[in-house]
Amino acid sequence: MSSAGRLLALAAGELKLPWRLRVVPVCSSTEGLLSQWLASAGAPPLAVLARRQRHGRGQYGRSWQSPPGGLWLSAALPWQGPPPTDDPSQLPLLVAAELAAELAGLAAAAGAAPLRIKAPNDLMVGRRKLAGVLTSAVWRGAELQQLRIGIGLNGRHPIRPPGITLEQWLGAGRCPPWPRLALMGLRALERLACRDQAWDTGRSCR
Repeated sequence: MSSAGRLLALAAGELKLPWRLRVVPVCSSTEGLLSQWLASAGAPPLAVLARRQRHGRGQYGRSWQSPPGGLWLSAALPWQGPPPTDDPSQLPLLVAAELAAELAGLAAAAGAAPLRIKAPNDLMVGRRKLAGVLTSAVWRGAELQQLRIGIGLNGRHPIRPPGITLEQWLGAGRCPPWPRLALMGLRALERLACRDQAWDTGRSCR
C-alpha cells in the first residue's frame, strides 16, 4: 500500500472529523492547491498534504524548505461559534501548542529535549526551528466561518541550521513514518477544532 493509501486508512480509523484529504507527491504549494479546491466547491474540513513542495511559504512570505521526509500540510476547518482566541496573532501559537501535545509522547519515549513555542508561529527545540504554522480566517460580518491553517514540520531530511528535524531531535530511527506523521498533524488540528466546537460525527471528538 502506498503512503497515501496508508494515511487514508489510518484517517478512516483514527480521525474524528469528516475530513476530505488530498495527498500529492509534489506541488508548488499546498496552500495554493487548497485554495483551488475550495474555489471548486470543496466543503471543509479539507486538507492537502504534499510529500514535497517546490515553493513552500513561511512567515512574511519567506520560502520554507519542503523536501521529501517532512510534513507539508494546508487545511480548511469550518467554524461555528466564537473564535478560539480574541487575538488573531495568538492563533498560530494555539496550533503550535496542539502540535507539541501530539509530539509529547514521542519526546517522552526518546528522552528528548523539551519543545518550546516561540512567537509568532514557531515550534522550537532550544534555538532550532522544528515546525512553523501559518493561519488565516474567513469572516462573514462578525462571525468566523472558516480557519485556514498551514503546518510545516521537519521530519527526516537534510536541513541547514538553525532548523532541526524530528530525526535529529528524537534520535536515529525514531521519526514516525510519513503516514503516521501526517496523522499527528491532522490530529493536532482536530484538537483545536474539538476544543471549541461541537461536531456531530458519531465519535468522541477527544
